[in-house]
Amino acid sequence: MLALANYSMKGPMQANIAVVLLSALSVWIAPIGILAGGIVALVTLRVNAVEGAKTLIWAMIVQIALTVMLSGSYMPAVIAIMEYLLPVFIMAVVLRETNSLAQALHLGMLMIGVGLVGFHLIVGDTSAWWLELFNSQIKPLLDTAGVDYQSDFVPKMAQMVTMLLSVFALILWFSILMLGRWWQSQLYYPGQFQTDFHQLMLPKSTATIAVVIAITGLIVGQEIRLLYDISGVVIAALMFQGLSVAHYMVKEREASNAWLVGLYVLLFLLPQMMLILATIGLLDSWMNFRGRGETQ
Repeated sequence: MLALANYSMKGPMQANIAVVLLSALSVWIAPIGILAGGIVALVTLRVNAVEGAKTLIWAMIVQIALTVMLSGSYMPAVIAIMEYLLPVFIMAVVLRETNSLAQALHLGMLMIGVGLVGFHLIVGDTSAWWLELFNSQIKPLLDTAGVDYQSDFVPKMAQMVTMLLSVFALILWFSILMLGRWWQSQLYYPGQFQTDFHQLMLPKSTATIAVVIAITGLIVGQEIRLLYDISGVVIAALMFQGLSVAHYMVKEREASNAWLVGLYVLLFLLPQMMLILATIGLLDSWMNFRGRGETQ
């Protein structure tokens, strides 16, 4: 992957070629879009926002053109652009201007928050909307394929879909942004990415608002779905701060990286780990486990 990033930074033409090929491949293999978004972030961070925007436009043109040619619809391309490209570019611009991963993460939270408010205003009952979508689009396919599923679980899942997608979006956007930052560090500023990530700390004001929203959302989530959905986004953001604390502690104590491997395995296997890490991140905003005098 680093060789790909190195090739992309040899000039605007190379960056455009790389992002066009990756964007085209992502139409068939969606996860490759992560690399395309990483290239857009890298160009934005290393060169400037204008060149990053040009690279983004090339990626979007290819994504839309191929998707329309293959499926006759542009909506899958719009989803892919919002999933891998456009939000990452916007966050990369903020990261370039502020040199703060925390500010970029904060912006990601705000974008998703605005999106959630708009979605709730347009749809109304989001659970009913997802349930209707399942019954009209997915259920016939499952029935035709003879797939066995628990029908009583579907309404419960419908209540969580909006929150889960929002959490997924924030984690994906910020992870792609960090990929671009890591590439930049490896190619031009060795060791800088580690320093940046160790300094990730959301402002106390943000943490205070976050904990109020999270607690309220978890308590009255069934009655106020919007707060429930936003609480998931807040927990995901604080999780990154918790991970930052974990990485910093391992380095400071010169502990084995096996501790971090185990942490990520547990995070993958146990969803509760996200809440534990978010709690650590929240406490860090006030207790400053890393001993720094100011937030980033």
